[in-house]
Amino acid sequence: MPEAFKLFDAHVHVGRWKTPDFAGHQSDLASVCGVLASCGITGALVMPTDDGNNVGLARAIADSGGKSRLKLMMAAWVDPHDPDATMEFLEGHYPMVSALKLHPSFARLPITDQAFRPFFEFAAQSGLPIVTHCGRWREVAGWERALEMAESFPDVPIVLSHMGGDSPTLVAGTSNAIKERKLNNAYLGTESIREPWVVGRAIDTLGADRLIFGSDHNLNHPNSFIAVINALGLSNEEKAQILGKNAQRLLRYDEGRRDHSNDNAAISAISNKLGAE
Repeated sequence: MPEAFKLFDAHVHVGRWKTPDFAGHQSDLASVCGVLASCGITGALVMPTDDGNNVGLARAIADSGGKSRLKLMMAAWVDPHDPDATMEFLEGHYPMVSALKLHPSFARLPITDQAFRPFFEFAAQSGLPIVTHCGRWREVAGWERALEMAESFPDVPIVLSHMGGDSPTLVAGTSNAIKERKLNNAYLGTESIREPWVVGRAIDTLGADRLIFGSDHNLNHPNSFIAVINALGLSNEEKAQILGKNAQRLLRYDEGRRDHSNDNAAISAISNKLGAE
């Protein structure tokens, strides 16, 4: 297994949160990487906060110039209310993007809305996985809508964050529906789940190969969720799958989508195309 995926955090935010719920909490890339490294994390999928600043994050990753001990991959934040700007970024910097991040709760739109469809089509064409929030404001962020899109786009891996809704009932409902509907492209992100037995039941239902470790840092501390996985009494192979191997496969790391920690070409492209200062 590549070093980057020995302990890979597939859900990490960088930047300042706009929503009042998070009281303006913020972290820059250097401080985020410091926390992750202190937890023994070797690689991460980083994404903007709800400020949707894809350009700023891409620039920060490229500017880090390999200074971080972590291997960094980027998920671009999708804004369905400004699809042209998001698509411009994706088309201009596709080699730097390893996944798409959808947040229907902040968008106040379900991911089944037509505004999101071009991004599912982009993911299908480019081979990118989608990470979608599930949980708050269930009328737009219920796991049912995520699974509807998984059925519509069977070639797009879809990671349901918070295991479908960060409560035992929602996690069980999500896991059972994935199994019953045989959705082989649907995965569960472990962020925000603090009860080992909840994660364990999902593994019993779907198998360890369908869970992706994530912390939702900068809002949570990774050690809280590493401890959950360690408490499960899993085999070494099952633990390796959840903590890194599954993310390695979804992010197609072995097919050339490497980390962007020292991507000088990317920063040059950002400067030229989008007018970086």
